Amino acid sequence: MFPAKVDLYKQFDVEPAAKRRIHDGVSLITVTATNWAAQHEELWDFLVPAQGYAQTVQGEVIRITGKISHEILDNGGVNWDKDFRKMLDALIQYFMTGTPLSDTELQEATALAEQLRDGSGNDEPARLCELAVHWVLANPKPIIMETPDYKR
Repeated sequence: MFPAKVDLYKQFDVEPAAKRRIHDGVSLITVTATNWAAQHEELWDFLVPAQGYAQTVQGEVIRITGKISHEILDNGGVNWDKDFRKMLDALIQYFMTGTPLSDTELQEATALAEQLRDGSGNDEPARLCELAVHWVLANPKPIIMETPDYKR
């Protein structure tokens, strides 16, 4: 029989892991972190489910930018396929909903997405993540996510 988690925490004299705070799909979306990278991580933990697409467009914007960043920067784009390109297209559409990104930011996001279409990039994924955080912070009221046309 395996020891209970509580017993393991005591045995190794460590603090128990904090319970994950998960968004309910209706409450305003807030963050406590102060820089965009930490905000993206906090929003990922709060809005992105363990599997499948997010319940809200805000969560999906964070999920897409995180997945694209991981695939390009950590995997070298080895799994890049049409679904990633569909995700980039959807991301730009999401950025135009609710309170959209400014025209300048939307043009930048579109150019970044175009540069990433082949599954390679360096600084572009991080900037898309930053724009995603900016969009989510401008849209704290949850927007219900419809079933996307991509599978990743």
